[in-house]
Amino acid sequence: MQPFLRSVAILLLGLGLLVLESTVARLVPLHPFTPHLVLPIVLFLGVSPDVHLVRGAGLAFFLGYLLDVSTGNRMGLQTFVCVATFTLARGAGLRLFLRSPSFQIALTFVIALLAGGTTLALRAIFSPASPFPSRNALETSFVLAASALATGLAAPVVFGLVQRIEARLGRQQEADV
Repeated sequence: MQPFLRSVAILLLGLGLLVLESTVARLVPLHPFTPHLVLPIVLFLGVSPDVHLVRGAGLAFFLGYLLDVSTGNRMGLQTFVCVATFTLARGAGLRLFLRSPSFQIALTFVIALLAGGTTLALRAIFSPASPFPSRNALETSFVLAASALATGLAAPVVFGLVQRIEARLGRQQEADV
Protein backbone atom coordinates (compact mmCIF):
# COMPACT_ATOMS: atom_id res chain seq x y z
CA MET A 1 0.00 0.00 0.00
CA GLN A 2 2.89 2.37 0.70
CA PRO A 3 4.24 2.43 -2.89
CA PHE A 4 0.73 3.43 -3.95
CA LEU A 5 0.64 6.28 -1.42
CA ARG A 6 4.12 7.43 -2.48
CA SER A 7 3.01 7.33 -6.11
CA VAL A 8 -0.10 9.37 -5.37
CA ALA A 9 1.99 11.87 -3.41
CA ILE A 10 4.45 12.20 -6.31
CA LEU A 11 1.59 12.70 -8.78
CA LEU A 12 0.10 15.37 -6.51
CA LEU A 13 3.51 17.02 -6.27
CA GLY A 14 3.75 17.00 -10.07
CA LEU A 15 0.27 18.48 -10.38
CA GLY A 16 1.11 21.12 -7.78
CA LEU A 17 4.32 22.03 -9.60
CA LEU A 18 2.41 22.36 -12.89
CA VAL A 19 -0.10 24.68 -11.20
CA LEU A 20 2.76 26.66 -9.63
CA GLU A 21 4.57 26.86 -12.96
CA SER A 22 1.51 28.17 -14.81
CA THR A 23 0.64 30.61 -12.02
CA VAL A 24 4.13 32.06 -11.84
CA ALA A 25 4.30 32.28 -15.64
CA ARG A 26 1.06 34.26 -15.60
CA LEU A 27 2.29 36.68 -12.93
CA VAL A 28 5.96 37.01 -13.92
CA PRO A 29 7.04 36.88 -17.57
CA LEU A 30 9.76 34.20 -17.40
CA HIS A 31 9.89 33.35 -21.11
CA PRO A 32 12.40 32.02 -22.31
CA PHE A 33 13.57 30.98 -18.82
CA THR A 34 10.51 28.86 -18.09
CA PRO A 35 11.49 25.71 -16.17
CA HIS A 36 10.10 22.27 -16.92
CA LEU A 37 9.39 21.29 -13.29
CA VAL A 38 8.10 17.79 -14.02
CA LEU A 39 11.35 16.72 -15.68
CA PRO A 40 13.39 16.58 -12.42
CA ILE A 41 10.72 14.32 -10.91
CA VAL A 42 11.02 11.96 -13.87
CA LEU A 43 14.82 12.04 -13.60
CA PHE A 44 14.67 11.29 -9.88
CA LEU A 45 12.43 8.31 -10.55
CA GLY A 46 14.85 7.10 -13.22
CA VAL A 47 17.99 7.28 -11.09
CA SER A 48 16.55 6.26 -7.73
CA PRO A 49 17.38 2.65 -6.81
CA ASP A 50 14.29 2.45 -4.59
CA VAL A 51 11.83 3.04 -7.44
CA HIS A 52 10.67 -0.12 -9.21
CA LEU A 53 10.83 -0.03 -13.02
CA VAL A 54 7.08 -0.47 -13.55
CA ARG A 55 6.17 2.08 -10.88
CA GLY A 56 8.62 4.63 -12.27
CA ALA A 57 7.49 4.16 -15.88
CA GLY A 58 3.85 4.45 -14.82
CA LEU A 59 4.52 7.62 -12.87
CA ALA A 60 6.49 9.09 -15.79
CA PHE A 61 3.56 8.25 -18.07
CA PHE A 62 0.99 9.93 -15.82
CA LEU A 63 3.21 12.96 -15.20
CA GLY A 64 3.68 13.35 -18.95
CA TYR A 65 -0.05 12.97 -19.46
CA LEU A 66 -0.73 15.69 -16.86
CA LEU A 67 1.76 17.90 -18.67
CA ASP A 68 0.06 17.25 -22.02
CA VAL A 69 -3.34 18.08 -20.56
CA SER A 70 -2.16 21.23 -18.80
CA THR A 71 -0.17 22.68 -21.71
CA GLY A 72 -2.50 21.89 -24.59
CA ASN A 73 0.13 19.94 -26.51
CA ARG A 74 -0.77 17.15 -28.88
CA MET A 75 -1.88 14.30 -26.67
CA GLY A 76 0.98 11.93 -26.04
CA LEU A 77 3.87 14.24 -26.93
CA GLN A 78 5.08 14.99 -23.40
CA THR A 79 3.90 11.56 -22.26
CA PHE A 80 6.31 9.97 -24.72
CA VAL A 81 9.13 12.35 -23.82
CA CYS A 82 8.70 11.74 -20.07
CA VAL A 83 8.67 7.95 -20.42
CA ALA A 84 11.67 8.10 -22.79
CA THR A 85 13.51 10.34 -20.30
CA PHE A 86 12.75 7.92 -17.46
CA THR A 87 13.98 5.01 -19.56
CA LEU A 88 17.16 6.87 -20.55
CA ALA A 89 17.91 7.80 -16.93
CA ARG A 90 17.20 4.24 -15.76
CA GLY A 91 19.35 2.76 -18.52
CA ALA A 92 22.23 5.11 -17.82
CA GLY A 93 22.20 4.08 -14.15
CA LEU A 94 23.43 7.42 -12.87
CA ARG A 95 23.22 6.74 -9.13
CA LEU A 96 25.71 9.54 -8.40
CA PHE A 97 23.07 11.97 -9.64
CA LEU A 98 21.40 12.01 -6.23
CA ARG A 99 24.54 12.97 -4.33
CA SER A 100 25.51 16.49 -5.34
CA PRO A 101 23.34 19.51 -6.21
CA SER A 102 25.89 20.69 -8.77
CA PHE A 103 25.75 17.33 -10.53
CA GLN A 104 21.93 17.42 -10.37
CA ILE A 105 21.93 20.85 -12.02
CA ALA A 106 24.41 19.86 -14.74
CA LEU A 107 22.77 16.57 -15.66
CA THR A 108 19.26 18.02 -15.52
CA PHE A 109 20.43 20.78 -17.86
CA VAL A 110 21.75 18.21 -20.35
CA ILE A 111 18.64 16.02 -20.11
CA ALA A 112 16.37 19.08 -20.43
CA LEU A 113 18.22 20.06 -23.62
CA LEU A 114 17.72 16.54 -24.98
CA ALA A 115 14.05 16.47 -23.96
CA GLY A 116 13.43 19.91 -25.47
CA GLY A 117 15.16 18.91 -28.69
CA THR A 118 13.13 15.71 -28.82
CA THR A 119 9.89 17.63 -28.29
CA LEU A 120 10.85 20.10 -31.01
CA ALA A 121 11.76 17.29 -33.40
CA LEU A 122 8.51 15.42 -32.73
CA ARG A 123 6.52 18.60 -33.30
CA ALA A 124 8.36 19.14 -36.59
CA ILE A 125 7.60 15.58 -37.69
CA PHE A 126 3.95 15.32 -36.63
CA SER A 127 2.69 18.90 -36.90
CA PRO A 128 1.80 20.66 -40.15
CA ALA A 129 4.74 22.33 -41.83
CA SER A 130 5.44 25.90 -40.83
CA PRO A 131 8.07 28.27 -42.13
CA PHE A 132 11.34 28.11 -40.19
CA PRO A 133 13.55 31.00 -41.31
CA SER A 134 17.24 30.67 -40.50
CA ARG A 135 17.17 33.66 -38.17
CA ASN A 136 14.72 31.79 -35.92
CA ALA A 137 17.03 28.78 -35.51
CA LEU A 138 19.28 30.80 -33.20
CA GLU A 139 16.29 32.07 -31.23
CA THR A 140 14.94 28.53 -30.93
CA SER A 141 18.30 27.29 -29.67
CA PHE A 142 18.42 30.13 -27.13
CA VAL A 143 14.91 29.31 -25.86
CA LEU A 144 15.84 25.60 -25.50
CA ALA A 145 19.04 26.46 -23.62
CA ALA A 146 17.35 29.05 -21.38
CA SER A 147 14.54 26.67 -20.44
CA ALA A 148 17.06 23.87 -19.78
CA LEU A 149 19.09 26.21 -17.56
CA ALA A 150 15.99 27.19 -15.56
CA THR A 151 15.03 23.52 -15.23
CA GLY A 152 18.54 22.64 -14.06
CA LEU A 153 18.53 25.39 -11.44
CA ALA A 154 15.13 24.23 -10.13
CA ALA A 155 16.18 20.55 -10.05
CA PRO A 156 17.74 20.42 -6.53
CA VAL A 157 14.56 21.85 -4.98
CA VAL A 158 12.31 19.39 -6.84
CA PHE A 159 14.67 16.52 -6.02
CA GLY A 160 14.54 17.48 -2.36
CA LEU A 161 10.73 17.42 -2.40
CA VAL A 162 10.59 13.98 -4.06
CA GLN A 163 13.24 12.62 -1.67
CA ARG A 164 11.15 13.80 1.28
CA ILE A 165 8.08 12.05 -0.10
CA GLU A 166 10.00 8.82 -0.68
CA ALA A 167 11.75 8.96 2.71
CA ARG A 168 8.78 10.00 4.82
CA LEU A 169 6.30 7.53 3.39
CA GLY A 170 9.01 4.85 3.25
CA ARG A 171 9.72 5.33 6.97
CA GLN A 172 6.00 5.08 7.74
CA GLN A 173 5.97 1.73 5.95
CA GLU A 174 8.89 0.44 8.05
CA ALA A 175 7.24 1.73 11.26
CA ASP A 176 3.92 0.06 10.39
CA VAL A 177 5.55 -3.35 9.90
